[in-house]
Amino acid sequence: MTRKIAIIGDTNDGGYGHSLDQAFVGVEGAEIVALADPDKAGRADFMERTGTRTGYTDYTEMLKVERPDIVVVATHEMSNHLAMVLASAAQGAHLYVEKPLARTPAEVDQMLDACDRAGVMLVMAHPWRGRPEIQKQAIPMIKEGKIGEPRWARMYGFGGKLGGDQWFIDLYPHFFDFLWQVFGEPLWCQALITQDGQPATPADIKEGVFGMGLSAGNGIWVHYQFAGFNVEFESYAGDGLENPYRIDIHGTAGTLCLPGPTQDGPDIYYHPHTNPQLVGDDRWEILAHEEVSGGQKWINAHHRMARSMLDMLDGKTPEYELCLGQIARRHMEMAMAARLSHIRGTRVSLPMDETGNPFEGWGG
Repeated sequence: MTRKIAIIGDTNDGGYGHSLDQAFVGVEGAEIVALADPDKAGRADFMERTGTRTGYTDYTEMLKVERPDIVVVATHEMSNHLAMVLASAAQGAHLYVEKPLARTPAEVDQMLDACDRAGVMLVMAHPWRGRPEIQKQAIPMIKEGKIGEPRWARMYGFGGKLGGDQWFIDLYPHFFDFLWQVFGEPLWCQALITQDGQPATPADIKEGVFGMGLSAGNGIWVHYQFAGFNVEFESYAGDGLENPYRIDIHGTAGTLCLPGPTQDGPDIYYHPHTNPQLVGDDRWEILAHEEVSGGQKWINAHHRMARSMLDMLDGKTPEYELCLGQIARRHMEMAMAARLSHIRGTRVSLPMDETGNPFEGWGG
């Protein structure tokens, strides 16, 4: 069975995310029937990239005319995802969506309700879900004791001018999904958001990038407590653009370093010590390396996830377990808990009842 695929992008507002236009290109059982982009030149470019002959200015018109089986919401602009998902579900289309899924858990609840009523699937495009280096090597290594009993992990976000809450909101889906797969649900969160090294206040609120809504500060440190396992995330504007983006997982018998989510170079590093030397230590070993560019890693992962999505729709067992909207919502809840923890100055238990952006109304 061949399923019709339609792509929603916007050259001037979120583009096509991390190569989501390529997700179903060349995948057996999928046909790209149309693409919507309000920018004429951009639309023409991406029609050529995807091989489709039909383009639309208005995605709602495309959905009504084409009646696709699957819609790829490719734009990296969070603020328009809700409308796009609701419109697609209303036409009975399954969804493959760029991260982050939405701005708040409340928005995801609307998406899930619409998808449930329409009987359609909502899939998050988390690249590590389609990477054998992660799914078939790193995760089994941890679960089977390669590093002994896992103790703690540290996630390093980007620095630069978006350091702090903004990079946190943009980057959290990758590592949170990985942690959820390995360690399950976190118990609580505690966070400190800073502005130039001092605790952020309502005076530091600003409009965040990528359509995320209100943000605050330019530095963040977050702690998540899982059952018997601790995790930290940090991102600071002063760290610069070269700050490494990775997660280190330390266990009683070793350490794994995973540059993420899809970067140039090796994919898994291993050291036999819990606290490895960082300089001049030749015991670091490369365990996995997909020897293609980081950009191609994204596309390869999309193809594997697209194949698995098609298999699920056909009632087959997929090779890769995908991240569905219900789980993506819990990841978002973890992110919102960090903001709420900073505002309250205390731990926030998970799951939590609040479904909005905690910065809305802070100090008001």
